Parts: sequence; structure tokens; C-alpha cells
Amino acid sequence: MDIFISRKEIKRLGDLFYVINRSILIIYVFFVIHRVHAFTFYMDASGIFLYVSFVFLASQLVSVLLSIMAYFSVRVIEKIVNQIDAFSIIYDFVNRGGYAASLFAFIFSLERLFIEQSWLNKLHVTEVQRAVFELFYGVFIFFWMVFGLLRARTTKAVRADASSDGLDEKEEKIAPKINRRDRRLFIASSASAVAAITVGTRIISGNKFDYPVNYSPGKDVNRGNVLLVTFDALSASDMSLYGYDLNTTPHIDAFAKSSDVYERFYTCSTFTTPGISSILTGRYPSASRIYQLGGMLHGQDVYRTLPALLKAEGYNTAAICGNPYAMPLMGSTKGAFDNLCAAPRKGWTDIPPSELIKLPGMTDMMDLAERMTTVSGLVLPSLRQSMSATPPRDTFEAAKAVISKMEGPFFVWIHVMAPHGPYLPSEEFRHRFLREGILETRQDMLHPRIVDRAKGKSQIQTDIEHLRLRYGEWISEADYAFGEFMAFMEKSGFMQDTLTMVSSDHGEFFSPNTYGHGGAVFHESLIHVPMIVKTPEQKIGRRINVVADQTAIAPTILDFAGVAVPKWMSGSSLVKVGGEGARPGNGFAVTQYLEENSSFKSIATGTIGAVTDGFQYVREIASGDESLYVLGDEGAGASSQLERERPDVKADMKHKLESIRDELRNRFPEVMI
Repeated sequence: MDIFISRKEIKRLGDLFYVINRSILIIYVFFVIHRVHAFTFYMDASGIFLYVSFVFLASQLVSVLLSIMAYFSVRVIEKIVNQIDAFSIIYDFVNRGGYAASLFAFIFSLERLFIEQSWLNKLHVTEVQRAVFELFYGVFIFFWMVFGLLRARTTKAVRADASSDGLDEKEEKIAPKINRRDRRLFIASSASAVAAITVGTRIISGNKFDYPVNYSPGKDVNRGNVLLVTFDALSASDMSLYGYDLNTTPHIDAFAKSSDVYERFYTCSTFTTPGISSILTGRYPSASRIYQLGGMLHGQDVYRTLPALLKAEGYNTAAICGNPYAMPLMGSTKGAFDNLCAAPRKGWTDIPPSELIKLPGMTDMMDLAERMTTVSGLVLPSLRQSMSATPPRDTFEAAKAVISKMEGPFFVWIHVMAPHGPYLPSEEFRHRFLREGILETRQDMLHPRIVDRAKGKSQIQTDIEHLRLRYGEWISEADYAFGEFMAFMEKSGFMQDTLTMVSSDHGEFFSPNTYGHGGAVFHESLIHVPMIVKTPEQKIGRRINVVADQTAIAPTILDFAGVAVPKWMSGSSLVKVGGEGARPGNGFAVTQYLEENSSFKSIATGTIGAVTDGFQYVREIASGDESLYVLGDEGAGASSQLERERPDVKADMKHKLESIRDELRNRFPEVMI
């Protein structure tokens, strides 16, 4: 035991940490430089400092782990082979390996900063081809390092034969670095302490609920529970409930028989975080200023949320979030959720904990690991991912555990990652619609591989049709997990006093030349999402053909809970849709794509659209270009055909075009229309 705590061994471990940490810090700097432009769009100064602190803390943890691994490698080699200078070999390896990794980080950062993917697309160089190229030059740098190491070791061996004190010379070369090593250890320890305090303070303060407005519930108000279930990237067009010709959602269909089904319900954005923000706040992205995937609430907006209002009224609040990219937004609500947990992920289960996932920076770390795994699978088929890391059943099981412990009136929001891509259903649901041997792994479904122009238009369309079938299987698994969960709710007796709402953050589109979600093209299947509302003890289902959007969810829940809807919310309660108490604006849905704007500056670019009276209006903000389309009357998914181009009818419907434009100008003075 003494040998592990001797001064010599501590110095050896310190030497290894010195060379490893030096390279890790260089990589850390380039990583932050690579990301700085993106996160300044949605983080304030304190958020940036938290991000930098968190990533720095992660870099130091990696340095410590690698140092310990290298040290124990030395000890193992010394135990096995007594005659070899193990420390010298490992030291040289990690030293040169660090230089190689630093060089790779430098080249990668410059490449990503100064070479836009859009330029490469014009040269028919896809994102996948670029990633594989980056992997190969990384491997080249590694083998160049190994070759240099072997060459240096050979030269050193020759010199050692000529001089018996070669080992002493090595020790003398390392010795002058000890002072630098000690200084590095001190600086790294001090900086790590500051970073740990910053992150720890955020975790503690983030759970502190400090709502400035005091709502007082009525004395005789009997408040029921609220359950909100949202599926990520679930399009109404691909649900049998909405007319799709494949039986993708039998359990949701059964639930809907005694619920209100909204035929024309739309998302407020085309990807997760802005859509989630509209549900969370009852406001459009232009008002909440949530434009980016990592967007967070700032200032007084952190209190302008649905869970904050409900918690102030005595509700127990919880969210189980299957999409880690939505966690920073959910975590910026200042403890409005009594229980905010990230749903389990295969390979990541409970690691890292929810408290870390909701911090800015953690999702970048997870994304980096997943991208490395994905790219590695392109080169080595054995590493390809065939099973999802986010099975819907696991998310609902986590929700069961949370609900079982809750008392009093509760608000629980379950956001299920499925059927978001990659479409990797389990064996039980795979091959229901698509035959075996097609699109079996994540790597097979990468967007640049599917839409590769070299394949030709016919093959691209065939692959996209296959993708839609696999997507349908993934929906089926999410639907089955929902059915199991609702059976639990019925058996537990919760449904007798619970308002249940089922929806999605956005849809998914499959067109003849591309697929997915996000972006400024408002495909109908992308923005048309399900909305199913079931009140306690409701037995009769209804089909409601009124246009509404996600800003209606929060007011509907508040209306049910007997809480006044604040004026800062944009939407109207669905309870009053079409009724005498309806507020102006019913029958009008708005979608916004503002990702290219900074959350701290005026809106200068992006796309805004509206759906009303059977028409869809779309306007490009910067240029003023606008289009008007007639929506189909046959239903969302009556045909399994891919979405087709629709003719622009603005020349024939000038009055309708002007009325929609005027309505948008009145609603959104912050957007130049």
C-alpha cells in the first residue's frame, strides 16, 4: 500500500496529468471557440459563464480519469515485465497523443468555422462524407503520432546502448517540468473549484421557486389533476386516428373514442424547443424569444410559465422529458417543476442525472458522444446502432414511478422521444410495415445518405417511402406504450379526476426529395399535429374542426384548474372554442421559424405562417416574399402518398392574402410584416 502513496508515485501521476491536461485544455478551448457563435444566440452572460464552467469541469474530470488509466497501465506493465521502462513509454505515448489530439481539434475547429456545409452541398459533398473524412484525417494524425513515437523510441534505444545512463537523462528531462506541473495542478484545482461552485450554485438555485405573483385559490375550488402527454415528431398525417391508411395508433384511437379530437391543430414551430416553449408558456416563440434548440427563458419570462402558475395555486408539478435537448429550457423555469427528470436512455440510464442534463453544455457532451458513435458505425459495421436509446416504454415507466408518489392535485407532463428519429422500433414492432433487411440501423437512415443525389430521384423517393414505413412502426411502438400507461392510469383510479391531453411538439414530413423536420418550409404534415382532450368522466367523443395551435394548451389547462389565464398568454382555452366566451382569434393558428435570430436582438429574418379558413399563408420575413395555399379537404392522412407540391393561389385570393397579413401585423408587432 505504501507504494501507492509514495512521493515518487504521486509525482509520476502528476507528470501524466500534466501532459494529458495540457492537451485536454487545448481541445476544450477549440471546442468552446467552435460553439461560441451558436450559444451566444440564446445565452446571456451568466449562461455563457455557466456553460464554460460546466464544460471546463467535464474536461478536468476527463483529464483525471485518463491520468488514472495511464498510471495504472504503467503499474500493470511493470508487474508483467520488470525489465521495461513502462513509465517512459506511457509518458511518451500520452505526450505525443496529446499533441495529435490537439492538432485534430485545431484542424476540425478551423474547418467547421470557415467551411459551411451549404458550400459543400453545392459540390455534392454530404455531411456524412464530411464526417467520415474528418474521422480519417483523425486516424491519420493518430498513426502519424504512433510512427513518430516508434521512431523516437528506436533512436533512444540506440543512444541508450551507447550510454548506460540513458534513463537518468530521461528523468533529467522530465525533472524541470515538475515546477510547471505543480503550478498546473494548482491552477487546474483552483479553476475546477470555481467551476464546481458555479455549477453547484446553479443546480441549487435552479430548484428554488420564487414566483413573484401570489395567486390565491378560491376556498371551495375542487381542483382535478392534469396529465399532458406529448410525443416528439408525431405527425397527424401518419396516425390512423387522422385517416392514415396504416393502423399506426390503435391505442390512441381507442382513447380518442371518448375524447375531443381536434382536426386542425398546429404547432407553433418546426422543431422541438420553440414548440415546447409555446406549450410551456402559452406564447409564441417571438414573444418568449425561444428560437434555438438550446434556447432558455431569461429575466421575468422564467416565471411566465404554466407550471409556475399551477404551482402557485397548490399543484404538485412534474415533467418527465424524453428529449435531452428540451431539458435546458425546462430547467430554466426556476424550480416551477417540483420534479423535473430526464427519461432513461439506454446506455445513459441515470447517468448523467437530470440536474446536469438541464444545464447548458451537457447536451453538447452527449451529442458529441453520439456523433462519434454514429460516425464510427459508418466505418465499422459492428458499431452500428440498431436499437433506440429512447424506447417509449421506459419513459412511461419513469412517469408511473413519479405519479405513484404524487399527492394532491398534480400536473404531470410526459414528453416521449419516440417517434423522433432515428426510427428504430424494437423487434416486436419492426417489420410490421417494412420488410426485413431495409433501413435496419441508425447509420442507414442518415439524411445525407438517404437524399444522396448520386442514387437518382427514383431511388431517393423509394428510400423516403421506406423511411415513412419504418417511422410508422416507431409510432406503433409509442402508441402501444401509451396504451399500457393509460391502462395503469385507469387501474390506479387517477383518470376519474384527471384532464388528459395528448399532442406533439411538431410533426414529420416525407416529401419526394427530403424528409424530417425543422427549417423554414412549412409542410402541412410537419405543422399539423394531434390534439386529443379528455375531461374526467367523459364518455362521448367529438370531432372538432376548429383551427387552433399550441398556445391554446396552457390556457385550456388553467381553465380546467380554475386559474385565471394571464394576459401575457397568446392563446385561448379550447374549453371555450366556438362558445360564447371565446376570445378573438379562434380559428387562427401561427407557426414561426426564427432560428437565425438572436434571442437578445430584434427579429430580422425567418419565416412566419398562418392557417385559417382552409388556407395556409407563409411569409419570408427579410424579403417579404409570401405565398398562399389551399389546404386539402380529404383529411390529414387519407392517402399514403408522399406530400406533394401545392400551387400558390395568392394571385387569385388577394383579399384573403391581405386579411391574413393584417391579422399577423396586429398580433405580432415585434415581427416586421
